[in-house]
Order: sequence, then C-alpha cells, then structure tokens
Amino acid sequence: MLKNNNIKIQNLSQVKDKKKILDKVNFDIPRNKVVCLVGPSGCGKTTLLRAIAGLDDINSGRIFFNDKLISKPNFSTPVEKRNIGLVFQEANLFPHLNVFKNISFGSKKKEFKEIQKETFDILKKIELPHFSNIYPHQLSGGQKQLVAIARSLITKPKLIMMDEPFANLDQRLKNKIRDITLHLLQKTNTTALIVTHDPDDAMFMADYIAVMDKGKILQFDTPINIYNKPNSAFVASFFGESMSLRTKVIRNKAITIFGELKLSNNFSNTKEIDLIFRPESFIVTKNKNEKNKKKIKARIIAIKHISENSYLHLDISSKSKKKHIHIKVPGKFIPPKNKICYININKNKFFIFKYK
Repeated sequence: MLKNNNIKIQNLSQVKDKKKILDKVNFDIPRNKVVCLVGPSGCGKTTLLRAIAGLDDINSGRIFFNDKLISKPNFSTPVEKRNIGLVFQEANLFPHLNVFKNISFGSKKKEFKEIQKETFDILKKIELPHFSNIYPHQLSGGQKQLVAIARSLITKPKLIMMDEPFANLDQRLKNKIRDITLHLLQKTNTTALIVTHDPDDAMFMADYIAVMDKGKILQFDTPINIYNKPNSAFVASFFGESMSLRTKVIRNKAITIFGELKLSNNFSNTKEIDLIFRPESFIVTKNKNEKNKKKIKARIIAIKHISENSYLHLDISSKSKKKHIHIKVPGKFIPPKNKICYININKNKFFIFKYK
C-alpha cells in the first residue's frame, strides 16, 4: 500500500442484476497525487467512482477516507459529508449565472472581497482571467470544462473526481485543457481521481495509473512502469498501438519468424506464449546485413509521416501465413511503395506473456 494515502479501497465488490461489476478491487489514492482509472467501456470504472463518491451502496468491502471508514455494506457516509468534488463529462454549469458566479457559488469565504479574490485567483490559474462576466452559452466546450473544474476546486475538496472530463474535446483543444487542468491540480495540491477510457489521458495526467478490466484492477503503478513493465498482455496492448503474435515454445525457446528467442526459466513448462510488439519494437534497414541471419524481408505497403516519426506498414507474409506489421522509425524514412526492406526485433522493446 502507498504511504500517505487519502483514499483506501479494500476488497470492494459490486453486483447488479446478478452481474459482478466490481470484483475485489484494492488500491490507494495517495494524498496530493493524481490517479487515473483507465480501462475499456463497461469495465466498472464509473461504478467504482460512484461508490467512492457515495452515490451507490457497496455489496462488500470497505472504503476509507483519511483512515476513517466511509463505506461498507449497510453503511455509507452521506455524499454531502464526504467533501468530494465531482466533475462529469458534461460541464453542467448554471446557465443563468455568469462565470464568476458559477465558480464562486461553492466558495466557503464569507466576505465578498475574499470571495472575489479567491474567484479571480482561480480564473487566472485556468487562463480565463477576463471571462468573469461571460455566460456558459458563450463558452467553448473546453472553457466550460475548466470552469466546472474551478467551481469544484473552490470548495476546497479533499478529493476531486472527474468522469471522462476530456472526452468531448477535439485533440488539439484536449491537449491544452489537460495541461491547464494538471497544472491547476498541482498548484492547489489537490488529490484527484480521473476516470478515462483514453490511455493518453492517463499517461499525461497521472502520478499513478490503475488499469481496469472486467471489474478488476489488473495493475496499479506509475505511468512509466505501466508502459515499460506491463504485467499482462492486456495492459501491454492497451497503451499505444500494439501487435500480438502467438508462438510455440520448444525447449524454453520461442519459435518466431525472427528466429529463436531464448526465454527465462519462468516459461520452462509453457507450450505457447503471446509476444506483444509495439511500433518501436523493430529495427529496420534498407539493406540486409549478412552477419545477422535473423533479419527478415518485408515489403513496404505504405508510409505515414506523423511529427518527427515515420510509420511503416509492412507485409511480412510467408508462404504459409499472411502477416502485416506497423513499425515506427525516427526521421523521414521515404523509400518508395513496394520497396523491400529488412527488419529485426529490438530485444528490449517487446513483451512475453504466457498464453492463457
């Protein structure tokens, strides 16, 4: 368990209509950190958020807030006494109030001058200092979401929870709003739980990521460990583009199109494994190096240029098996379509899991 935890979830399970939505969920939300709960639609993310907020009762398990029990079966601290801020996918601002009044609505200050100062301070932090007299219908989607977050933070919650806060934003706007939101949370030392189905949101925002599927937490770790040290094929495949190759194991060696790969003793009794590749898992050259017999021939189907990288769509089909792969290479790799190149795997850039 993490030290200085703000929220502790222990063996939390939830059943609805005889279907298990949450299955023995355990993790901590440390104080002043951002935790992202990420997983595919229907995996139980929002149900877990609602349980922590006190909006739904729980069937089994316990939830603690600063070591104080707030939820267990047949007991739940009321929502209004949990001091938790909630921000949803839709901003849900008060349409009849301007931005200043929307944000200041939850202020706990008593003097107007203090309320005014507090509200204008947070308007500066969300980069909307001149929007105090603007009404919600005059705001863009991203601006509405920032105002909703500011309105929640002005109440000084011990925890703010956001459910898909960036889902309705286009990519360019999303990047900006995410950045402003992260800086705001850091400047205000706010503990946050963000629910998202977007792995990029999680990687950008989180100090810790909880990867969820079918009601279970599969891995709870830092973003860098989630990406570089996934504990399952699901986690490895969820973050970034990936390709899976199922292959046989003979005498503790994986037999692949790239040659034999020696495996650790953990796979000594395994008959099949899943190899998970990412576009950066491969090394590509224009010419075959005779010293390296493991390089295989590939035909270039298409090349796409994204920022400083080139993405190659390659055909590595053999007589017995058709196979296409995607490779990411730095710089502008521009051989013509249908040109032959040669590839090998970067042994530090792929993952091996037992086939289940």
